[in-house]
Amino acid sequence: MRYALLVLMVLLAVPVIHTHAIPKEGEKAPYFNISTYEGDRVSTERLKGKAYLLVFAAEWCPHCRRELPGLSQAWREAGLVRNDTMCIVIMVSSSRDRAVRFYKSVNPPPNWRLVPDGNYIAEKYGVQAVPTMIIVDKGGKVVRTFRGEVPPRQVTDVMDGLLGITPQGNYTSQSPTPTGTQAEARGPGLKLGHIILIGLGAALVAIFGFWYYRTLKKFERSKGRDVKKKRRK
Repeated sequence: MRYALLVLMVLLAVPVIHTHAIPKEGEKAPYFNISTYEGDRVSTERLKGKAYLLVFAAEWCPHCRRELPGLSQAWREAGLVRNDTMCIVIMVSSSRDRAVRFYKSVNPPPNWRLVPDGNYIAEKYGVQAVPTMIIVDKGGKVVRTFRGEVPPRQVTDVMDGLLGITPQGNYTSQSPTPTGTQAEARGPGLKLGHIILIGLGAALVAIFGFWYYRTLKKFERSKGRDVKKKRRK
């Protein structure tokens, strides 16, 4: 049980660890330099001259599972498959294999990239809930932040505006883009507290399973010794 208490102390200490604030509109996007699953290397410096979207998600998050397929389709329909834009999907608290499987299942456009393990980037950007989406302009400044599940067209409309693309159809009137730096979503997403509780529950289950296995093995060995003693007698 000493191990269980140690894990509990570590997990309960997580919420009080200092995290950065999510960047505001007009601020310079925090620096990053990362390798992607596709084998590319992307950084804030290399992305200058491109308008890009950072999507922070988790493969087990139901909001993300609804958001990303729709965003993938809307991205193509909005004409965003071009050289001067990019979407970087940054997975948090997800195993690499599951993150990759989930990413491939959303049929990502050619100019999307995946970062399977982006916990440190999420911390650097002050992300405390998934999905969170941050749009950065060609000059490297934050334009809009969406937290939680939103209509994909709200996101692609902002991207289109940065690239000078005229939106097709009348979806802008159906789903107007919210004003303000951090647009509140129709779905709240999963907050950091929920992620911590899920991790805590998984850790407790694993610890209990290990303890039960050890106890059962000890009992079986003890029972075996008793049987041998009786046979000798």
